[in-house]
This record gives sequence, structure tokens and C-alpha cells, in this order.
Amino acid sequence: MRFAKKRRHRGATPLRRETPQAPGQWKAAWGPPLRWLGVALVLAGVGWGLWVGSQKLQDPHAFPLRHVRIEGELRNLAKADLEPVADETLGQNFFMANLDALRAALAANPWIETVAVRRWWPDIVDIELCERVAFGYWGQGEMVDVNGRRFRPPIVRQPGPWPQLAGPEGHEKALIKIYGEVRTLFDPMGLHLARLRQDERRAWWLTFDNGLEVHVGRDQFEQRLRRLAQLYPRMLSAQIDRIAVVDLRYGNGFAVRWKVVEPPTPAAG
Repeated sequence: MRFAKKRRHRGATPLRRETPQAPGQWKAAWGPPLRWLGVALVLAGVGWGLWVGSQKLQDPHAFPLRHVRIEGELRNLAKADLEPVADETLGQNFFMANLDALRAALAANPWIETVAVRRWWPDIVDIELCERVAFGYWGQGEMVDVNGRRFRPPIVRQPGPWPQLAGPEGHEKALIKIYGEVRTLFDPMGLHLARLRQDERRAWWLTFDNGLEVHVGRDQFEQRLRRLAQLYPRMLSAQIDRIAVVDLRYGNGFAVRWKVVEPPTPAAG
């Protein structure tokens, strides 16, 4: 029995049956794009939420500040001096309030040496300040603090008496130091220094609380002061009510200018 061989017609293309794709092939083809699409949708949702939240946080009427808390030892300052400045932040948005501007406005007060401003959730402005420690008066209308910095306070509430200092620009610390040395030397004698002045020629002048004025000069300052400390209890204290000025600008001595005593007015008739 002979089998006839099929002949393939020249130019004919054989038909191929396409097999359906398996499920794994579909996932391999479409899985990554879908995953990236999901990530993009999630990020878009998060971004939208953040934008909405930021708009809410920037709402000037949201999260208002309601309280001001002031901390620090107050001697010449009072809360009434600070509250009008601090109250300008009340009602402002907790997150958007300009606390740098508030700190600068408070620091402009001459009595404030350092100040820090913070916000405390949910509605508090906290002000922590350090008041300048005054040493005494300086010249006309000014004061000097213990660090030698001059300032012009609007009001002085701390009771005195404050010493009076005056001198050239930049000599503030030197005068504070000399003031302390003079007090140490003469306080035990009952002479309390009330005013210390150094003029433009660098000459020193002392004024004590009993009215005695001493011209020390510019040279040999310590030696002349010690000479006065030796002379005062032996020669000057007994006549202090009559002495106006003691001049120590002499090599081995001193000069005294007496007070002018007005003669008594004769009685009428």
C-alpha cells in the first residue's frame, strides 16, 4: 500500500494556531505598570492631603495664641511694661506668628539684657528674659550696668542710692573697678563714696556722701589715695564740716579749701 505524499504548494504559508496566554504571562506584562500607577495615586493623595493641611495651618484664624507667659526676675521692669508689646501676638496663628519680631520689640527695652521667645502648644507664648543689673548713674540721664554697658532707662524702680559715675567714652569698666577700690579703702572710716569722675584730662575727682570733694589728679592715683586714708582720721575728720575740697596734687602734702561761711544777717532794728 503506497501513501501519497502531500505536496506543499509553492508560496503558501502554513497556518499556526495561537495559544492563549497563561495568567502568569499577563501579570508579568501588566503588573509593574499597575503597581506604579497605584504608587502614583497614593502619592497624589498624600500630596493633596498635605496641601490641604498646610492651607489649614496657614489660616490666620486657626490655632490662635491666647496666653502670654513672662518668666524672669523683674526689679526695674514690671509686667505692665511688657504685656502691651507681647499682647500684639495674641490671636495670631500659632504656627505663623512672627516671634522674631516680638523678640526684637522686647529687646528694644533698655532694661532687657537678653530675651528668648518660644511658643508652647497649643496657645501659649513664653517669654524668658534677663533684666540688666544696674551699677549706677553715668553722666546726665544715663546708667551703667555691672558689665560696663551704658543705657538710658525710661524709668528706675529699684531703690537707691545709686553712685554717680562720669568719664570718657570707653572708660566705664575702669571707673567701676576704681569705685570698688575706693569703697574698700574708705568705707571703714565712715567715708562713703557717692560720686566718681574722671575728666577729659584723665584727672580723678571724688565726692563723698558727707559733701567732701577730693581732687586726686591724674598721676600716682593709688599713692595719693593711701595718703588721704592716713591723713583723714588724724587731721581732717575733726574739721570735716568746714572742709570743701582736699587737693592731693602735691608731692608730699595736700591743700584744703574751706567752706565759705556766710556771716549772720543782723536783726532788723
